[in-house]
Amino acid sequence: RRRLASRPVRISIVGPTHPIKGGVSQHTTVLASRLRAAGHEVEIVSWHRQYPRRLYPGVQVVAKPEFEPFEPTRRTLSWNRPDSWVREARRLHRRDLVVFAHITPVQVPPYLTMLRILRGYGTHTAVICHNVLPHDRGALDRVAVRALLRSTDLVVVHSDSQATEAALLTSTPIVVAQMA
Repeated sequence: RRRLASRPVRISIVGPTHPIKGGVSQHTTVLASRLRAAGHEVEIVSWHRQYPRRLYPGVQVVAKPEFEPFEPTRRTLSWNRPDSWVREARRLHRRDLVVFAHITPVQVPPYLTMLRILRGYGTHTAVICHNVLPHDRGALDRVAVRALLRSTDLVVVHSDSQATEAALLTSTPIVVAQMA
């Protein structure tokens, strides 16, 4: 694997941001802004269509930004378009670090596809788990999330209890980073 040098790091964050509503979108935006303020070259790769409507029937987007929108942001990923996952992973392989915002096991297939492509290029990756496993777990959730966490270089969680849960699924290094 390539070593990250002392120069500014080229980072892509893959996850929701405006106009997708909610705390994870806000976290993605704030993280990108703070990384840029620290001197890194940052972009967000977000979702054009994040979930199937039947899994999340509520309003998924907001008209007014909850935070100042971050640029550059690419809204190219779609849950039902594997070609969008492959295309973005091939484009992202030139980045020094690609960070994935894990919210739900529904996103594991796109993320696993992208991680496997990036691994082939030797690109460093991390997964930020906003919840390692969902509160309402399905039969395959543990299997899917285990595969995701084993496919990255680093797992980031927001609490010691989440670190304990992640450690039951993977031997990948785990870091606890409190949310702002």
